[in-house]
Amino acid sequence: MKIDNNYESLYRKNQDTGRIIIDIAIDDYIDFFHEWDNSAFKKRDINADLAEFLDLCSEDIPIRKKLEIVFTLNTSKISKEKEEQIRTSYRNYYSSLKRFESRKTKRFVRNSMILLFISIALLTSYGLLNKNAENTLISRVFLESLLIGGWVFAWEAVHLLFIDIIEPFHRRREINRFLEAELSFNYIPK
Repeated sequence: MKIDNNYESLYRKNQDTGRIIIDIAIDDYIDFFHEWDNSAFKKRDINADLAEFLDLCSEDIPIRKKLEIVFTLNTSKISKEKEEQIRTSYRNYYSSLKRFESRKTKRFVRNSMILLFISIALLTSYGLLNKNAENTLISRVFLESLLIGGWVFAWEAVHLLFIDIIEPFHRRREINRFLEAELSFNYIPK
């Protein structure tokens, strides 16, 4: 059995804008929000299952494609105020995720610089002490420890700066795509 990984068979495309449409059906406006969040309606967090669903859909769709999220509500009561509250909450949620990923990236860079500094200190100490070192077992072990430690810290700095940082950069691109997504509402009268 062949599994179709073509996102075009899973999602509609807005013919006017070229955006890929993610359809979400909810019974009422309140279903958009997290059920345990008792804060004021304007500042409520979005439903965790909805956020997870959007992330899964985003993984299916190439990152270069723009998104449109269409909420289909099973209600005849149209409220422009609640639509705007959903838009605001949606933007706040993804803006806070973007700030979190930016902090994570900065932390990776800062930690990498600290590790690089420690590495340089250890390797410099090795270079300076190696010239005047006695040929005893303890001094050789100490010098080898400096050399190995310096290279281990250098590798960890490079690993953080060039490998671990890829995931937050990719996540930030996904979040930016969500922030640029158009939100629209369809209504199915009861």
